[in-house]
Amino acid sequence: MYLTNKERVLKVVLKLFSKPSQAPSYFCHLITGKSPLELRLPWWSYDAINYLKNLKFESCFEWGSGGSTLFLATLCKQVTAVENDSKWYKKLESEIRENQLKNISLLHRDLNLSNSANFKKSVYFNSLNKKYDLIVIDGEDHFGPESSWSARTACFEKAQDFINPDGLIVVDDSWRYPEIKKLSNASSSFSFESLGPARRGVTSTDIYLY
Repeated sequence: MYLTNKERVLKVVLKLFSKPSQAPSYFCHLITGKSPLELRLPWWSYDAINYLKNLKFESCFEWGSGGSTLFLATLCKQVTAVENDSKWYKKLESEIRENQLKNISLLHRDLNLSNSANFKKSVYFNSLNKKYDLIVIDGEDHFGPESSWSARTACFEKAQDFINPDGLIVVDDSWRYPEIKKLSNASSSFSFESLGPARRGVTSTDIYLY
């Protein structure tokens, strides 16, 4: 979040006081220094992870990949994850192979973040071409206080055309994208702001129900 260090620390302290049950996981993850990939957890808020962890889905599509992909493989019969970074793709591919995760389809696809029009023409963006029960919007983005467009916002607009009835769309780091709430035609939504795995600060993850 766009906060000073003092504001960030205060926010963490307040979250620890309001949700002390998250303190053991939070400090353990910081002390061990393990990455979300090593933890096999998403880099989302704990609240969002806890909301999803007991649900089951037939199919899932994910823009971006990592610990979230391994986590989603425990929830979904089939996961399709799209990754643009070749080094990260190879690392995750090795992790999937070593753990014999047969229900993950990991795709390496190029993207173009030079402008909104070029991004929407990219193979990465257009890898979503059929309907899914769960769509996760994560991965590399073009964003910031002075940015006039966001890749994740574009992905959300596209995802709404490809989500099955009763499906869910997850938006990571949702605090960056207030415009998404205005674009949503979901039947309901939840904003989960809390600490998260391997994060020093507080983040928010939004879930939209269709």
